[in-house]
Amino acid sequence: MNSSPSLESIGSSSGSSTSNGIRAGQPLSQYARHVTHRNNSMIDSDYDVSDDGTSRKRPTSNGGAAIIDSSGLQYRNRSIVETTAPVVPAAVPVGGVPTSGNGGWPGDGTEIVAGRRRALARRRLLFGLLHFFKVLILSIIVILLLVAVGIPVSDNGVPAAGDYTKMKFDWKNDPRSYLSPMNSSFGNYNVLLDAHLHTTYSDGVLSPQQALEYSIANGYNAVIVTDHQTVAGALAAKAYADEHLQGKITVITGMEYTCCRIHMNLIGINETIEVSPPSPSDDQLKAVIAKVHDMGGMVIVNHIPWSNTTLLPWDTARLPNHPTRDQLLDWGVDGFEVVNQNTFDLRTYQFVQAHSNRLVALTGSDMHYPGSSYAWTTINAPSMTASAILNEIRNRRTSFLLDASGTRPIQDPPYSKGYQRYAPWGLVGDYFYGYADRSRGQYSFQGTFCQNEVVDIHNTMIGWFFLWLLISIIVLEILYWGFRWLLLTLIARPVGRWWHARRD
Repeated sequence: MNSSPSLESIGSSSGSSTSNGIRAGQPLSQYARHVTHRNNSMIDSDYDVSDDGTSRKRPTSNGGAAIIDSSGLQYRNRSIVETTAPVVPAAVPVGGVPTSGNGGWPGDGTEIVAGRRRALARRRLLFGLLHFFKVLILSIIVILLLVAVGIPVSDNGVPAAGDYTKMKFDWKNDPRSYLSPMNSSFGNYNVLLDAHLHTTYSDGVLSPQQALEYSIANGYNAVIVTDHQTVAGALAAKAYADEHLQGKITVITGMEYTCCRIHMNLIGINETIEVSPPSPSDDQLKAVIAKVHDMGGMVIVNHIPWSNTTLLPWDTARLPNHPTRDQLLDWGVDGFEVVNQNTFDLRTYQFVQAHSNRLVALTGSDMHYPGSSYAWTTINAPSMTASAILNEIRNRRTSFLLDASGTRPIQDPPYSKGYQRYAPWGLVGDYFYGYADRSRGQYSFQGTFCQNEVVDIHNTMIGWFFLWLLISIIVLEILYWGFRWLLLTLIARPVGRWWHARRD
């Protein structure tokens, strides 16, 4: 039984041998055959190795031209000398590990392939980092654009959410059927008055016509329309009621004097009184009261609890330096609003009761948006004219009904198309506003605010935002490349192999 020569004998045998130490015609060992195949990958196409280990040159037609192997490396065709012995490495060391100066198989190009792979890995790493930073920078740019567009739109460009123009109030509440006057000895009454409401002529959402329809539905048969800084809304409501609602509701004209010190209803006047400055002095307020009296009107001080509510971050009253009740009594006001919406001002009511010979108590819905009604001023007037009702108020013959839970039904308006169109930008602006507290204070209705603006930027929150943004991008990148790898591994490559096998 023939045995293959050892590696030592291959490297050191003498006698008739080739230049690389192997005798011509000597059978190749299994290892030598492997070395030969690895060392000369092109030999499979240049010559054949027979079963007995001898080589036969295969005819070539390219005349030694350059060859591109499967790894993409280009090299010159090797010259193969016809011999009975295959070509093997020049030196195979004792121990069976072939070596070369570059650490790979001697002269087989493996070190070039390894270098290409390392370069490819570096390029892929660099590409991944550049892609990540590109996504991060683009995300920041998009966020800045959203801030630049969203905040201005949120401040100025989003229409009102509700479309109140088509709202109808087709019900009828009768508070007399289940409520009694606060003063149990008040007796009969024929007037249910709302002494404070607004229309679209100031900051209300209902037109004068709608405001009257709303009032009738909630049981009122008389109203004092008091838009901020103007009697125009009251005059429009009176004109509509006189023409279309005779016998259903009486309109008394007036306006709400609005500044940073006090809100007062000036009732029974048909001309607008100028409101200025935003924070008038005591003497200026006294002059307004005197002017209303000269015009035949009355002055009613509104919602003192609301005016004195503490506002943060200033820790001051909503309307700073509001006159006291005693000051207002000395200045000659005619009465106080003791119920505003569903707030019963007990302290002011007691003050009015203590000065019942000089002051009258009224109630007001302060309606800006249609909702529940809570209080009705009761009056027993000789007729349903504005002058007759005003005369009863001037003589302080009033009481009121109070229902703190409010009337039903109430309804919400449909969303306006303009709001739905621009709300996404407004909501984006509102979101980024959440990273800072912008406190402007109470509006003076004269183009200014009653407090100095305070902006508190939440730097820690902003830092966490960018950290979560970075984490989100990393997670998305991992998911993207993982999904891509799964797609290639499970679908693309198997389909490609199947397609090529089908073609072959």
